[in-house]
Amino acid sequence: MKVEINAAKQKVVGIFTTFQESDTAYSLNNVTEDQIKMLVMHGYKPVVITAGDFKSRGAYDLAEIVRIVAVPCHNEVRKDESFDSDVAKIKEDVKKVIEEYKIDVFLTHDIVYQPAALKHNIACRMLAEEFPNIKWLHWIHSATSPFQLITLRQFFTDEYMNVLSKPFPNSKYVFFNHYSIPRIARNFNVRKEDVAVVYHPIDMAEYFGWDEMTTKLVYEKDLLSADAICVYPIRLDRGKQVQHIIKTMSELRFFKIDLRSSFDIRIVICDFHSSSNDPNDDKFKYRAELKQLAKDLNLSDKELIFTSEFDPALKVRCSRQMVRNLFMLSNVYIHASTSESYSLTTQEAGVCGNTVVLNADFPPMMDIYGNQPIYRQYSSNIDAKTGLDGSTTTKYGGGSEADEMLYHQETAQQIADRLHQPDKMFQRKLIKTRNLHAIFVSQLEPLING
Repeated sequence: MKVEINAAKQKVVGIFTTFQESDTAYSLNNVTEDQIKMLVMHGYKPVVITAGDFKSRGAYDLAEIVRIVAVPCHNEVRKDESFDSDVAKIKEDVKKVIEEYKIDVFLTHDIVYQPAALKHNIACRMLAEEFPNIKWLHWIHSATSPFQLITLRQFFTDEYMNVLSKPFPNSKYVFFNHYSIPRIARNFNVRKEDVAVVYHPIDMAEYFGWDEMTTKLVYEKDLLSADAICVYPIRLDRGKQVQHIIKTMSELRFFKIDLRSSFDIRIVICDFHSSSNDPNDDKFKYRAELKQLAKDLNLSDKELIFTSEFDPALKVRCSRQMVRNLFMLSNVYIHASTSESYSLTTQEAGVCGNTVVLNADFPPMMDIYGNQPIYRQYSSNIDAKTGLDGSTTTKYGGGSEADEMLYHQETAQQIADRLHQPDKMFQRKLIKTRNLHAIFVSQLEPLING
């Protein structure tokens, strides 16, 4: 993860695990890797405690890895022969980490839950008493009850029972849904106020297989927070009629996505072979006109994006992989072109689940793609009555700019109706709220900063 959204944070965050290997089939490992990514993305330098000869890979390479002693662990509660010395060794090793790195907050994974982590649990509780300024955030990764104190009494002395019978000092217990808060509080003998909820995020870039440039564009232009994204891969010829896309998407901003907010929109124009800086070149003039139109419609630089201007590497073209990645993230495709032989981009956008708007004045679109897309009139270089070369010119209402904007408003209404379908809403909600950045800002960082 090369994106850094914010930098220069005060707190030093440690992640406490008992991992001796980084197994991608192990869900706790994947959650830990996502935590590392979130922290690094937002300017933190996490210190991750592992055990034995743990070999760093993947997201772990972004963090400071500290290996402590590996001790015998058991899936059942019992006191083995080396229990006392193992607890002492763990405590000594972790104390060195605390003192060397000045840890402010520890995120732990099933330390207070698993019998196999009982030695670590006791050692960390002792350290929490010794270092009262450290905050502990304990991830509980199972919905079942933890081992009970009554199970421990047959094996352990009063010294250990005294440590284990009290709530873990200066702690929050972290689970993954609000419904379970009372159960978690009861199982761990803590107040409901001491149980926090942090949803599991998805690293969208990794999950969707985005290339580095797509990831850069997504985060710098904040595409993940958008409700409606329209991607239009074109050579910047006037026949592609980008102005219609800009006008329709600008109207979509005024429709409600839910009871609280309106559509947050993005328009991404992948303008390949259109990067001339010659003021006499028509592509240069056309882009300038489109940018002025966007300005007149109060669209921000974040809402209208020309890839040729985003990064020098995109001046000539966007890779097909990048276009595919953007189509997988977008949910609106408006093809207002006056002339096509087939339009592969329409097909690709449709395959990726976009709501598609096609040109009703260009009859081949209906022949190729059927009646499932939305059809709106954008004129064409075909005589729509005869199917022969010629032209079809649509005038909106009385032909005024206001009449045209009303037409685009009607188009936006049809798009909004499609995007309000439950499955579309659910998908967009997950993309918006369960990505690394959203979960960190809304749930994890407030716990870290207290």
